[in-house]
Amino acid sequence: MYMDKNVLVIGGSSQIAIETIKLMLEDGYRVYATSRSEIGLKHDNLFKYRLDVSNKDDFFKLKSAICNIDFEAIIYASGIAISSPVEFLDEEELSRQLDVNLFGLLRTIKHFSPLLKDKYSKIINISSMAAYGVFPFLSPYCLSKAASDILLRAFSNETGIKYVSVRPGAIRTRFWSSCIEDNKKNFKNFGSKYEKIGLYMIENAKRNACEALEPEFAARKIYKAIRSKNPKPVLNIGNDAKFCAFFSKFFRQSFVDTFIKKSVESKSK
Repeated sequence: MYMDKNVLVIGGSSQIAIETIKLMLEDGYRVYATSRSEIGLKHDNLFKYRLDVSNKDDFFKLKSAICNIDFEAIIYASGIAISSPVEFLDEEELSRQLDVNLFGLLRTIKHFSPLLKDKYSKIINISSMAAYGVFPFLSPYCLSKAASDILLRAFSNETGIKYVSVRPGAIRTRFWSSCIEDNKKNFKNFGSKYEKIGLYMIENAKRNACEALEPEFAARKIYKAIRSKNPKPVLNIGNDAKFCAFFSKFFRQSFVDTFIKKSVESKSK
């Protein structure tokens, strides 16, 4: 078996993942990164594999390729965000949301957690501040992130394997433009009833793509968690994520729901 510092990254083409990979490579890690699309990095210690987290066969193929490697950490960075009013939400779209953000993580745990090296190894889930509660018109995404964190937390309690739920706020990445493109069909669900809110959400996504925190900021926080022997189980990144954490902890759910609803309504007028 290889005795190097090895890390497996599922969803390695996301910008947060790429910046994290760069930091690991600079520090001598061997990184095994998977993606459906090309990962735009080259390095002697970077090993790239194609994997679609919705394709069960891809997991078996990857496991065969890396079964003799011990990993210090596994990072699950795959994710999509479905947006729709609940009353018009397509069941297939909800299934697609959960398949990537939740079941992809479950497949990762089942196939690759046996490859973790020792008691200091960990699984890191790139979650979201959306895990703290339901944001209107983003319920599929919120549901998937909260559920994935619960799944990982339960796995950790059952096995003793450490976990980190990384909950970023808005990060300046291609994720926002990808979400707009991916939700073209779902935006029709807003119709005339929620038209102004739908337009606000699109504009807000475009703004986050240009004005939010740099992905390098998030990557440095994640890299610190990778190197830590006893990382915090929840890592909030950005003031917006820290605000969500504080708000959800110290205020009644009814108050939080009303605040979020009024906030969205005021910004969409």
